[in-house]
Amino acid sequence: MSHTPLQNHFGFTSFREGQEEAVDSVMSGQDVVVVMPTGSGKSLCFQLPALEFPGITLVISPLISLMKDQVDGLVRRNLPVTFLNSSLHPREMEERMIDIAQGQYKLVYVAPERIRDSRFNRLLDTVDLSMLAVDEAHCVSQWGHDFRPDYLQLKKISQRFPEARVMALTATATGKVREDIVTHLGLGKHGRSAPEVYVHGFARPNLHISVRRCATHDEKMKRVHHAIEQYGTGIIYCSTRKQVERVIKKLKSSGAKATGYHGGLPDSERTRIQTRFMNGSDPIVVATNAFGMGVDRADVRFVIHWDIPGSMEAYYQEIGRAGRDGQPSTCELLYNYADVRTQEFFLEGSNPKKETILELLSLYRRKCSKRPLALPADAWKEHLNSTNNPMAIRTATWILERAGCVQREEDPSSRSTAVLAHETFDPERLAKEIQRAESKAARDRSKLDALLGYVNQHRCRHQQILAYFGDPAEKEFECKQCDICAPEAKTTHVTYSEADWIALQKILSAVGRLNGQFGRARIAELLKGSNTKGIRDARLLDHRCHGLLKEWTLPRLMKALDALLGDGCLQTDSLEYPTLSLTARGKKALKRELQPEVSLHASAPVTGSDVETDHDLLEALKKWRIRTAMITKRKPYQILHNKTLEAIASRLPQDTQSLSSISGIGPAKLERYGDEILKIVLSHSPR
Repeated sequence: MSHTPLQNHFGFTSFREGQEEAVDSVMSGQDVVVVMPTGSGKSLCFQLPALEFPGITLVISPLISLMKDQVDGLVRRNLPVTFLNSSLHPREMEERMIDIAQGQYKLVYVAPERIRDSRFNRLLDTVDLSMLAVDEAHCVSQWGHDFRPDYLQLKKISQRFPEARVMALTATATGKVREDIVTHLGLGKHGRSAPEVYVHGFARPNLHISVRRCATHDEKMKRVHHAIEQYGTGIIYCSTRKQVERVIKKLKSSGAKATGYHGGLPDSERTRIQTRFMNGSDPIVVATNAFGMGVDRADVRFVIHWDIPGSMEAYYQEIGRAGRDGQPSTCELLYNYADVRTQEFFLEGSNPKKETILELLSLYRRKCSKRPLALPADAWKEHLNSTNNPMAIRTATWILERAGCVQREEDPSSRSTAVLAHETFDPERLAKEIQRAESKAARDRSKLDALLGYVNQHRCRHQQILAYFGDPAEKEFECKQCDICAPEAKTTHVTYSEADWIALQKILSAVGRLNGQFGRARIAELLKGSNTKGIRDARLLDHRCHGLLKEWTLPRLMKALDALLGDGCLQTDSLEYPTLSLTARGKKALKRELQPEVSLHASAPVTGSDVETDHDLLEALKKWRIRTAMITKRKPYQILHNKTLEAIASRLPQDTQSLSSISGIGPAKLERYGDEILKIVLSHSPR
């Protein structure tokens, strides 16, 4: 396409990377799939041809705020564009629909739900539809991170108007998601040729990307202070509202000027905080992922992830808010193995097990088949054995409603849901909904697995991101801007003694001989020479690596395994039961063909306790559990199971990270009881 329309309509003299190819393809009659990150100019790819086509372009946009922002920007340029959504008064809606029918607009923005409206469909029969532009097209895919069932209705439009071109656009789509977009929009079928697919713009060479393992919150806070002092303006992402509040409290106590942002704040307060950040009044925001839409400040110099995010899509979108002016910026993920438990808690919350769904249905049929009963999720969970996660209960209730088993009505003021169980329901419909939920759970788990793979692989961070999104720039990308490839990252600063090498080889040998069957806690126990139930059950008492480092403490062994993970000598092979195995780098280190950047200090004196069960500690923990059960009016096993107390009394966790690695200590229980448990453990541990 000539650059004249680009300059006439938008005032630009040249296209950005990837824009011109997409525009040329759709102008020549091709359907197109465009995958380009936020801020790279995706919208122009459909807006420019829409202004040149003879008829109208229907733009599908999932959020009222998004379509309003785009429409307002185009209206300021005096371009013929409008939107139809629920924010309009009925009279204004009527007037706009008349104007659309009379051909007064070139672009019309609507939400996907509008496609189900019969009146809107009659309007479509009266217009010349030149193009269907599907923004945020990943929403059409159940593999996408924001699946919207109404997007599945869009295939009807592509089939109903075979002459209209289709352009699907998204900022985050893996190969699987792109396949779903093509399939669910009916591209390449019903007389349509296969679409052109363009993936561009994921390379961000101005960003220095790193993953830093931090064993404690104090270590994380030091990194945050360093970033603030070094770079000044940035965003610190936390996984929970409580974590946002904790970090804000610590920053303010140290004199840092920072603001907290999360979904629990009133709309007016969130708008105020975002406005102040955008206009430069507040340089630092500590936020959950609720801080994202509309955040387009050019001079964000750093993005820190205090906690690990839930997917590569979320991670990339969030680091993409740094350095939009093209200037050097830094993105640092502060990784603590215990943080994964928080994401697992979220996974269970949004993907309840089949057992939870069926157990909850049985409970509802017993308690509220005669009349609706309103209780918060925390109250229902006291009656369940399969979960202690209130998020899972809320999601399971929604699944049961979708299956026609219950009727529910939310009460936002009390965070309660009034539930009425139907006398009869269709078992086949319920089975389909459960199968659908299980498929979603597998997809979500695979996304977190992919992110953990990114964290644990000793491979260029930029190339991993480009490969994940299928950007062809991966093959040519030359990186000097990540913790793996930067010149300083390649310099070895650690000096190894012979004792260090021997200790390293013992650790790597143990991992290699276990052949990916066990996680870090069990491997640490093996090297320590423990006689715990877990070691006995796994038949590892007679293993040739049992007791190879019996003079080391368990915390030290766990830290060494973490460090070797961070260095890329080890990798985790799964998420649900994370086991360790050697990488190619680890095998070379085992043969002394390379030296890891890991300080083992094997020659340093080591003190620590034996890891046999501390029966005095176990007794103290049981007494604490009884007291806590009486105070909270719960049964002792609802506080912690015996096997969890036994594991604590054997492993002697010294901090929240090691405590959270024990089965039975999820994020909720760590939050509720962690400090008390550690206080008891430390009071019984030898100094």
